Amino acid sequence: MVNMGNVWDRTTEFLSDNAAALWPIAALAVFVPQSVAALIGGAANGGIAPIVVAATALVCALVSIWGQLAITALAIDPEAGRDRAIAAASANYLRAILAMLVLLVGLALLSLPIGATLAASGIDIGALRRGDQAALSSLSGGAAAFVAIYAIALAVVALIVTVRVTLLLYPVVVAEKLGVGALRRAFMLSNGMAWKMFGVWLLFVIVYLVASAAVKSAIGGVLGLFLGNTQPFGLVAIVVALLSGLVTMAYVLVTASFFAKLYRAATKARDGAAKA
Repeated sequence: MVNMGNVWDRTTEFLSDNAAALWPIAALAVFVPQSVAALIGGAANGGIAPIVVAATALVCALVSIWGQLAITALAIDPEAGRDRAIAAASANYLRAILAMLVLLVGLALLSLPIGATLAASGIDIGALRRGDQAALSSLSGGAAAFVAIYAIALAVVALIVTVRVTLLLYPVVVAEKLGVGALRRAFMLSNGMAWKMFGVWLLFVIVYLVASAAVKSAIGGVLGLFLGNTQPFGLVAIVVALLSGLVTMAYVLVTASFFAKLYRAATKARDGAAKA
């Protein structure tokens, strides 16, 4: 059995011992793109074309994935050093993207019945995307019940996929050099510890959301009150974006390192059970 407490201890030890190697990767590949994404996203209502916002977010996300892979590679094999971790991230980048794309396409296909039901009912999908809930007024009772039940079921499936597959996906891709096959391998590795993984992941997410909310609402509100500069690219927006980038960087550092260490513990436990 994998002990989550021991995995956490190894994670904190790794982060402490390898800070000098980690910070350049985290700063350039996570902090910078996430800060840019936060700044552009916050200025979405300031006249920037939606396509520019979406393209910027996509590029920043792709850069951050590479950063997660590099952190994961270093956590799996700290003795190899930063240069080897960077090389491993680059070598496995397309594998990770392919595996994630297959996963996202699968979830998107599962969501098609909702879109089909809304379209058949004459619902303006574009209005829904803009947040206009009044567009649902013409939805019949039966269709509304189907959409609600199916959406709940889909959310449960997405949650299971997140815990059973995505949390260990990058460690599997980096360590075993798998592409789409990493999806099945990650699912199998999570057997017997899915609930523990869910608990740890939920804790990480809650801390991240609280910290993000504090940055955007509390700190952003206070700075806006005293500085009065609320322009899309004003001082307040820049400070909030930088702080948001820091929060995201800390989250990525901890989660990528933790699940890399969890991967090592899980494979070690399974190898030991197989030999026994």
